[in-house]
Amino acid sequence: MLKDEFNKEDKLKEELDQFHVIVPEPKLVQKQTAWQRFIRYLASPAKDPLEKTTVTFTGLNLTRIVPLALGIVISIVQIWVHM
Repeated sequence: MLKDEFNKEDKLKEELDQFHVIVPEPKLVQKQTAWQRFIRYLASPAKDPLEKTTVTFTGLNLTRIVPLALGIVISIVQIWVHM
């Protein structure tokens, strides 16, 4: 779309004139040192590997029940081995 097309319709021009947008100038990209890249890597957010599991109700229950069940099984195995 050309800029002139916006000026042809008065109603559209009035609506668009209500908004004032400040466009920031792009920063000049400096070459990063290895240390800066390493720090950026450490500071980057990590993906949650259990996100898909904990979102659903069933998955949330599994994350509660599985550790409890494993703890019970391990304790039973330890008791059985020491008998």
